[in-house]
Amino acid sequence: MPDEYKTMDIAQWILDQCTTDVELQRVGRELLLFQERDLFDLLRYLKYLVDVMKENNVIWGVGRGSSVASYVLYLLGVHRIDSL
Repeated sequence: MPDEYKTMDIAQWILDQCTTDVELQRVGRELLLFQERDLFDLLRYLKYLVDVMKENNVIWGVGRGSSVASYVLYLLGVHRIDSL
């Protein structure tokens, strides 16, 4: 993974994607859970992976399992289910 992803402020990038107070509140709660579990590196990797797949026109699934409950993963582009 390139250094630009390793050092990015993933929480701020995700927060910047929000356009409403409802989205900000939801993302804030989810980010706290990701932080408590020390998973920000995973979020950075997922951002990198999604960017690479988009750049290379790779098609991936709409969403599966409990991941579609996460609005953060929706904003990253991991799945296409808006849980709000």
